[in-house]
Amino acid sequence: MRGLKLFLSCTLVAIAATPAWSRDLTYLKSKPFDQLTSAELSAAKEEAKKLQLTRLVACADPGNMPLSDNKREGFENKIAAAVGHKLGVDITFFWRPYIERGLTRETFDNNECQILLGMPTDYPNLLTTMPVYRSTYVLAYRSDSGIDIKSMEDPMLHQLKVGVFQHSAMRDVLAEHGIKENVDLQIVSVDADLEPEQQPWRQVQRVVDKKIDIAAVWGPFAGWLKKKGEPLTIQPVNMMVDTTPVEFSLGWGVQNTDVVLKLKIDMAMEDAKDEIAQILADYGVPLVKCSNCIVEGTLPSRGIIQEQQGQSYEQRYLTVQKTRERSADASPDQVVTRQRLEAWLKDGVDVNTELMNAVVGADAERVKFLIEKGADANKRDKLGALPLGAAASIRRTDIMQVLLDAGAKPDATDSDDMTALEHAINVNHVPSIELLAKHGADIEKGTEKGYTALEVALSNGNFFAAKALMDAGAKVNVAGGPEKVTPLMVCATQLQPQQRLNQLARGPTPLALAEELIKKGADVNAASADGVTALMIAAAQNNAPMIGLLLRSGADPKKKSSAGKTAIDIASDASNQAAMGALKFLTGSGSGMSGSEAKTTQ
Repeated sequence: MRGLKLFLSCTLVAIAATPAWSRDLTYLKSKPFDQLTSAELSAAKEEAKKLQLTRLVACADPGNMPLSDNKREGFENKIAAAVGHKLGVDITFFWRPYIERGLTRETFDNNECQILLGMPTDYPNLLTTMPVYRSTYVLAYRSDSGIDIKSMEDPMLHQLKVGVFQHSAMRDVLAEHGIKENVDLQIVSVDADLEPEQQPWRQVQRVVDKKIDIAAVWGPFAGWLKKKGEPLTIQPVNMMVDTTPVEFSLGWGVQNTDVVLKLKIDMAMEDAKDEIAQILADYGVPLVKCSNCIVEGTLPSRGIIQEQQGQSYEQRYLTVQKTRERSADASPDQVVTRQRLEAWLKDGVDVNTELMNAVVGADAERVKFLIEKGADANKRDKLGALPLGAAASIRRTDIMQVLLDAGAKPDATDSDDMTALEHAINVNHVPSIELLAKHGADIEKGTEKGYTALEVALSNGNFFAAKALMDAGAKVNVAGGPEKVTPLMVCATQLQPQQRLNQLARGPTPLALAEELIKKGADVNAASADGVTALMIAAAQNNAPMIGLLLRSGADPKKKSSAGKTAIDIASDASNQAAMGALKFLTGSGSGMSGSEAKTTQ
């Protein structure tokens, strides 16, 4: 129980005196954006309005037209000038090729710049502004060539010479469609400012010059030459590709903790909206529809593939899994029919062994047949597994229903002392949990150390399962394990994943689950065996959003652990700046201080 061990460490730190504070907002400048509460975000916006910039340095590529170059002739340079005018500052540039390793880490760590131009808004470990625009990869070919590509499955793509950049998403797309032998590959160069012929847009020029037939490139490269009058047809590929992301929203990147600067730039971009739209039009940038971009496009949008992947996760964890169609390529000896089963059973094959084989093979019809032939739904196999638990572990609720109808005991344990419910929790499958609860499974039963099923689900990050247990009536104030922790305490250990897709794979956010626990009556001031509360745990984990929720729900910041620690003591001793800032801001002047601190400041 990785998360539960953290409770013990909260009680071992020594009390350190902290000076008194006023209602300080400066911590907003060093707190991650996704950890701001609504109140803190409002405060950050007010601070952004008051912020007066005297200088602003942007990192930009010195040789990647039409995006950017060291002559400031790219559209990103022009947009920077327009936004800088609204900010009242002349944006200067630090030139660095974007293909170099360590772009975000080194530029910020070395104080080379404050902003990075032209960054994908889902770029990891980077805080980005509002998206400026959204574009897509395209296929560009001469309008007089007779080429007319409408699908990546078009046979012509295997016959024509297709140009692509070495580190391009389109190279992957082409490879996925078997287009490899006829690819004209342009190699990456870090000296593209000194050797303009090495810049990616040159692939499109090679199409114009009839040296290759098609360029599979980022849309703005092709749009720029078409805008200059070259006879080009530009075919967006975002509606042709299902798996690889080929359309992106672009904005400016700032350090992950530079919240106020991000908000300040957002405001300036909104003010410069018309100028930015004109700049993008002047450069012929293909613009995809984007409701949250500064400049909305008109080209159809495939939608964010992450959202589609998120839907696949929901289908996996929230729906009953269906039997796969038998492969047409399966040979007769690979297909288990009733006739073959009858013959095997007559030859003395163990019916219970075949039952487990049918469960593992996800064959509900075989399971029904073997039950009819006398298989025992409660018999362990040679490895100690139970049919019901095996079915739960592969998310086959239909097979579980057959076994339960045949008398399978929902609370029976296998040789690992695990119930079917625990297997269902481990695979985060809601329908299986709901079915077991409906058939009387003990939803409080947990581990041999006394942690409840709900605590196990929360600790392991199986948040779909945790929500299902709460909906089934799991108790929210049970103190489990040797430390006597509650589900809310466990929830306080869970941080929001950096990547949204990671959260989609797990279920509701930890914050949403904590809110649900509180709505169902969870005691926000309950203490563990060592006097540790959920607020103290959130402080130890630097979990500022959780701190905000707990304080708004009545958590007592003055409450002390058995070691005499308040939440602010714990945050201070761990140097958890986000937690300290949240506690200071949300409790007001001095109200979150420990008794020892109050004495030192009188």
